[in-house]
Amino acid sequence: MDALRVASETPCCLVCGSARATRLYRLSRRSILRCRDCDQVFLWPLPTEAEIADEFARLYTTGENPLPELRDYYRFCYDDGPDNPLTAHYDHWLAALERTRPPGKILDVGCGTGLFLSVAQRRGWRPVGVDGSVDATRFARDRFGLEVTTGDFAAAFASGERFDAVTMWDVIEHSRDPVGLLRAARGCLAPGGVLGLATPNQRSVLDVVAGALYRASGGRVTAPLEKFYVDQHFLYFTPETLRGTLARANSTLRHLARELTDLQRLTLPAPVRLGLRAMFQVARWTGLENRLFAVAAPAAVAAARAPDDSPAGGERS
Repeated sequence: MDALRVASETPCCLVCGSARATRLYRLSRRSILRCRDCDQVFLWPLPTEAEIADEFARLYTTGENPLPELRDYYRFCYDDGPDNPLTAHYDHWLAALERTRPPGKILDVGCGTGLFLSVAQRRGWRPVGVDGSVDATRFARDRFGLEVTTGDFAAAFASGERFDAVTMWDVIEHSRDPVGLLRAARGCLAPGGVLGLATPNQRSVLDVVAGALYRASGGRVTAPLEKFYVDQHFLYFTPETLRGTLARANSTLRHLARELTDLQRLTLPAPVRLGLRAMFQVARWTGLENRLFAVAAPAAVAAARAPDDSPAGGERS
């Protein structure tokens, strides 16, 4: 793998700022790079902010998505009934948070339609949310009666409020400044507060299989990789790089678990579904699950407590 040099602009790691990068994959529209200084995997070049805003507007309104497998993915964000597998998943994450502290005031960054906050409210949390989508936040207010703000995440962090928990589910991989985002989240935690994160796991069975096909074909077979490395995800974390990014924001992992995508939310032909189930079973055996779930705390607080850190797998769903 050769070090990448882009003629018009040198790629820059979004975590450490290094301009030293190695190309892992050349996809149809962009490349996937690994920083040679901090090992972070990232997308290059990045889409514009307008492109990302347009894509999320379509996801929450028409459901239009470049991946047909995700056609119904966002449909689950609108129903807080007991039969929705997403509500059960949110209960699972909240239970993990509650093992570190009792319910209190919680801020969900990137709250979308407010489903997570609705589940949190039922468990005794006092919910607040922020999201950039006008349509999603309107639904959160109208359907769930939640206190949510439409706008940039920094506005919520700058309000002066303090929270017992800040959650960012599938948010950090979209950030152009992940360390700054984590520092801002840390700054609005009340004493004893914790940070909850979920993000794709770059070191997964999906990367192993798709990457092997890419290399065996001399870089010609990219379609499987483009199911995982999508334009709206700028960063791809491993347990080690997530730990390192948190450390740069003066935060420490207290719990880390690898998880698997819930196949119920994907629109898949039967043979593909069976194939993914088999791959996911292998992932469980080998520790190559495609998702990371983490609970972190400010470094000084975390150092004073015995960590509940399970880098070898921990809880799975």
